[in-house]
Amino acid sequence: MYELQLLNMNKVLLINPPFNVVKDNYDSSISVGLLSIASFLDSKNILVEIIDGVRQKNYLELVKEKCKECKYVGISVMTMQIAKAIETSKLIKEVNPECKIIWGGTHPTFFIEQTAKFLLVDAICYTEGEKVMYEIASGKDFSEIKGIAYRQGENIKINPPIELHDPAQMPLFNWDLVPVEILDNLYLVPSLTSRGCPHRCTFCINAILKNRWRPRTAEQILRDLEIIKNNQHFKDKKLRFWDENFFVDINRAKVVINGMLERNLQIPWETTVRADYVKEGRIDDEFLAKLKKTGCYLLSFGAESGSPIILAKIKKDITPEDVIKSAKMCLRYDIIPQYSFMIGLPGEKKEDMMMTLNLIDKLVKLSDKVQILGPQAFRPYPGSELYNECIASGWKAPQSIEDWATVASHELSYLAIKNFPWVEDKDFVESMEAYVRFGAHNIKSAMGSTIKAQKFLKLGFVLLCKLRWKLKFFKWPVEFKLAKRFVTK
Repeated sequence: MYELQLLNMNKVLLINPPFNVVKDNYDSSISVGLLSIASFLDSKNILVEIIDGVRQKNYLELVKEKCKECKYVGISVMTMQIAKAIETSKLIKEVNPECKIIWGGTHPTFFIEQTAKFLLVDAICYTEGEKVMYEIASGKDFSEIKGIAYRQGENIKINPPIELHDPAQMPLFNWDLVPVEILDNLYLVPSLTSRGCPHRCTFCINAILKNRWRPRTAEQILRDLEIIKNNQHFKDKKLRFWDENFFVDINRAKVVINGMLERNLQIPWETTVRADYVKEGRIDDEFLAKLKKTGCYLLSFGAESGSPIILAKIKKDITPEDVIKSAKMCLRYDIIPQYSFMIGLPGEKKEDMMMTLNLIDKLVKLSDKVQILGPQAFRPYPGSELYNECIASGWKAPQSIEDWATVASHELSYLAIKNFPWVEDKDFVESMEAYVRFGAHNIKSAMGSTIKAQKFLKLGFVLLCKLRWKLKFFKWPVEFKLAKRFVTK
């Protein structure tokens, strides 16, 4: 009983700070990582609360009030959240100087020592956070906790990494820990059925961090779906299997899909999949028909490039033909195929980029249902082969957390293309996402984007984009620069 009371005294506050630029689609779902940590801590009888700056407008007032009674605060930090994470950390230290602040997430994971030097942060978690936060909240000394880094005098102590978690041993999400206003406003309900990925794409965080694939059991997934379907907050809402790759174990996937049909768990859902999985004996006609019956309405593919040379360089292990085939198969069963692309990689030539545009052209001509994300400009993650090429080209990453906050303060994405020496035609790379978004698709789709502008100005921009796309002429993108300066949210 005394131990339980002690743990309850060590209340943990988990915070997801806002991004540097507000976008409508940032709040379509929820911070899955923080919810997973909160659910684990709650299962261990530790008091925990979530504050989400992306989805709660009064988050600073909530932080100011809630941190008074907290001994530990965990803050999830992506690069574009650094400025707000700094602001939040300053507020916490002003209100409760004794509170220990732990930063986690992708940015601290990639920049361990640099982040740990930041004086407002007491420690950083550079691995999965559930067990780390539990040990911290249990009062364990930093020196005994794997997976963290912290200041020790004038030095940075980086402890050994913690073993990767087994999702089958982790609790399902506890939705009672999520503020009601967030639940009510969710557009996509997440279900995390696995972690990591077994593939070797050189640009991907999973390959860089050796984040191997680890699944929940099929029965756990079906139980999670039962909980979600019976939750009144989620009535008539769509679900996303929030995996890097839901179909790694095709037998597990088949048990889940059959279970959804047998238990009347049909729900509109989407997930990610590789293009080369769509083939006979894996995701074939029979299985696609079953996916549709359970409510699958969209499958998201990482196509990345239309150039075989680039696909080989990034070790994607798919072909453009795989991409086209996967689109045709999805469309056959009225499932939306969605494809993400990127350009501007080190060593990528203009002809490689044009091959990507040609593949996009082929996809959108198949059907208006095909969705294209990007092509977004490649941005480097430390530890990858591509990152080393970027450094060799003369690029230098910011050298402190404060520098990162300054660099990111006015940029929607991770760093600015103008600062990338390996990109020769910077205007081409920077503008291409807009030209695909507004030029490759039909006018109705382009006009329906979330970009806010007067209708006649938006229509004029769309028509110019469509003309450029038709002619494949992208020099002197004056209208893009004007739109970026005056219109883009």
